[in-house]
Amino acid sequence: MMRVPRRLKVSKRRSVDRKRRREAQGKVQRRIKESIARVVEEAVEEALQGEVTELLNRAKGERRDLRDLTVVEGCCNRCKTRYRSRFYRDGSYPRSLLSLDVWGQIRVPRISCVCVGMVDFEFVQLVPYGRLWFDVEERARELAGLCVSLRDMVQVLAWGNEQPVSIGTLNRLVNRAAGELSKAFRSDPLDRVPGVVMLDGIWLKLLEPTGEKYTDKKGRVRDRLKVRKFPLLVAYGVDPVSGERWILDWEQGREEDLESWRGLLMRLQRRGLSAKAGLRMFVHDGSVGLGKALELVHFGDGVGHQRCIFHKLQNVKRDVVGQEGMNAKEKRERRKEVLSDATRVYRGKDEGEIRQRLAEFRDKWREREPKAVATLERDFEQTLVYLKVAEMARRRGEEWKQECLRTTSPLERVQRHFRQKARQVTIFHSVKGVEAAIQLVIAHRHLADNSMEPWARLLEDTLLAA
Repeated sequence: MMRVPRRLKVSKRRSVDRKRRREAQGKVQRRIKESIARVVEEAVEEALQGEVTELLNRAKGERRDLRDLTVVEGCCNRCKTRYRSRFYRDGSYPRSLLSLDVWGQIRVPRISCVCVGMVDFEFVQLVPYGRLWFDVEERARELAGLCVSLRDMVQVLAWGNEQPVSIGTLNRLVNRAAGELSKAFRSDPLDRVPGVVMLDGIWLKLLEPTGEKYTDKKGRVRDRLKVRKFPLLVAYGVDPVSGERWILDWEQGREEDLESWRGLLMRLQRRGLSAKAGLRMFVHDGSVGLGKALELVHFGDGVGHQRCIFHKLQNVKRDVVGQEGMNAKEKRERRKEVLSDATRVYRGKDEGEIRQRLAEFRDKWREREPKAVATLERDFEQTLVYLKVAEMARRRGEEWKQECLRTTSPLERVQRHFRQKARQVTIFHSVKGVEAAIQLVIAHRHLADNSMEPWARLLEDTLLAA
């Protein structure tokens, strides 16, 4: 059977170059934008006319019913009457409107009274003295949650409408999320109480006034500011059965001290966190202020305090001194070896095996690294609390996951998102800015819920509810 050779592939001729195609597409795109602008203007103006018709209860061109004594929301700024029978349409006035895709002029209906006064009436569609459509506000908060800087945000928002919004306006839009969201998030009763709560803090920077004044190069009198570091204290709830995790609360402290931690713990207590509601254990890094606060705030009998094993091992690694005459490479190998042996201690299956491995570690390193051994043995009992808590859970018929009990590593991973936002901001300029940034990060990363809904939509719904 004779084989037919395959036909050679012939490339199609391209007679239109990229420049010509882009110019043609640009013309069509401009027509599209003009059409969108007309549709938006017509839709908004129609909605405004509908509100006026509803207020006056008559269509355009219909006569007033002088016998109608219905009182409406509008009020004459001269005679103070609210009878709609005295109101009539009196043309319109221009007003600019900026949305993500369109910037243009709309005609806002004007309402007058027979006394020649103007009728004060707030339209549902328009914010008083505002020029931004709601989609610009929502997108600004969404970009802030995505860690986009305010300067970059100006360019992103102007991509479609070609009208830049000032940095100050964007900052106000973003900070608007602070008061409502922060108050609702940190004051409402807890929806559910976790069995385990992890506690830890990270350090951020804030500009605050010193009370002094100075004159800048342009002769303006300004407040002198200074940079202050402050801890962001976070409480992270964990369900040790399912592994589900969520942020319970946070606090902007002065220092990572007793008073700051006590403020956060007392608020959690008021919101319903207690042993009676299901709390069984706190996991923390062993800071002095937090330890004292946990002693003062009582959550009920049987609540254990677990020392984070990861932080304990890092302290052991820090206290490895090495021997005299060791070079840098040898010291690194010594730290690696000591850390490996210390980690092996906590791999025991039960408390007896863990204590046996601790004795082996002590015998091996007591002479060569006494400081590291002393660090591991210090508060060693607090690193084994999880064993008792897990045993109590088994008696209740529950199997608790060890990764939810031994360390604060899940919370450390969450704090990476806060650090990412802090790197973008560099230095926060106000307390309200801190609150807005934290709440936006929580919303963006779904740190307070496990919803699969778009986070920006959930954020706006929460703002409206708050």
